[in-house]
Amino acid sequence: MKRHLESNVDNEVHIEKQRAKLNVDEERLNLFKNWLNEHNVIWDNIDIRSSILYKGFSVYSTSSEELPNIQIPTILLMSNESAKNSSTFVLPTFDILDQTDQHIDRETLILSLFLLHERLKGIQSHWYPYIQLLPTTFTTPLFHKENYVENTSVFYLTETMRQSMSEVWDLIGSSTFQLEDFLWAYTAITSRAFKLNELGTTLIPLADLANHVSFAHEANLYSMGINKETDRFVLKATEKKILDGEELCLKYNNELANWQLLLYYGFTIENNPLDSILLELKMDSNDTYEMEIKKMLLLNLSEDLCLEHELKITENEPIISENLLATLRLIVMSNEELEQFNISNLNQLLSSMVSVDNEGRVLNKLLIFLNELKDVPYTTTLEENLNRFQSNQLNDDERYSLIYLIGQKQILDNAQRWIDNALSQLK
Repeated sequence: MKRHLESNVDNEVHIEKQRAKLNVDEERLNLFKNWLNEHNVIWDNIDIRSSILYKGFSVYSTSSEELPNIQIPTILLMSNESAKNSSTFVLPTFDILDQTDQHIDRETLILSLFLLHERLKGIQSHWYPYIQLLPTTFTTPLFHKENYVENTSVFYLTETMRQSMSEVWDLIGSSTFQLEDFLWAYTAITSRAFKLNELGTTLIPLADLANHVSFAHEANLYSMGINKETDRFVLKATEKKILDGEELCLKYNNELANWQLLLYYGFTIENNPLDSILLELKMDSNDTYEMEIKKMLLLNLSEDLCLEHELKITENEPIISENLLATLRLIVMSNEELEQFNISNLNQLLSSMVSVDNEGRVLNKLLIFLNELKDVPYTTTLEENLNRFQSNQLNDDERYSLIYLIGQKQILDNAQRWIDNALSQLK
């Protein structure tokens, strides 16, 4: 009975906290909406509310008949021009900019510091209604409380990024803010800012509530940039049919794999077709005559044969390409086999095996490379990740990281099964 009562109390506390959060979120959102209206922002046929898929707020269509129309006066945009025109903000010295150039571009650095400056001003800031609506934390690995990405390249890139930003912060030498404040501002810029011809890196209130998609056919909004006649930043609807209540999204400038989405934007896409694994082939380091011949042949046929190959899951295409097989057929050739080939007939490797023995060496070499790719970066198995992904205990950090890990391991698993099948056919 006591356990049951404790459970009820916990539920009531949780519900009360959720109710309080909803009230606060509504107040924040109303403040932001009023600010937009006070500055004559045009936001026709859209609504702002909590995102269905992500934390924070997003924009949604309010009509299946009327198209969304967003036009934002440039006075609400936050850019390097805003920082330079501010009467209270002190720009970093040229000496600091020179010293930090290797770690962060100048526009991002200045805008990050200016955002922190405006946040410190509180309600005195022109952008206060916008800043108080920004997330207080992010789902990029920089903000993860645990290492959810194991020993992958994302982990090492995150550590490198943290070290670089720490060095930048040491050079700035602020006594007002902490490194974590700077990482917050830096991530707000890198994950939300637009690149405008007129202003460079720019935070655009309201427009940055539109989440992004990786593929053009999924986007229902696009940027028209700044209209010089009206002095407004404009978002218009694409030709895609938009339904009432549908979330409005922009397309990223580039198509991004999950490692990029996670590292820079803090989310991932299940079954992302742009996911791949780089397989770097290694040749023996000895300087024999035969090895020099192999290197020369590779160099002369670099369009077809090379030492770097992408493994990716593509519909109706084998995960192990003919180019990869052909390169390995050359690399593992015996001296006798090598005598049969020269530049004029090397293209035969793209369409047929050298011999059953050579093909067996190729496939076993591939297995060695694959096992190296599995053993070094991963501390869990694909099956363990898939089981964990079914849990209802996941936070966003772990969920997005699992999607990334599962995608990478499925590529390796598909490659392993392809090789196993090829070896069984050889026998």
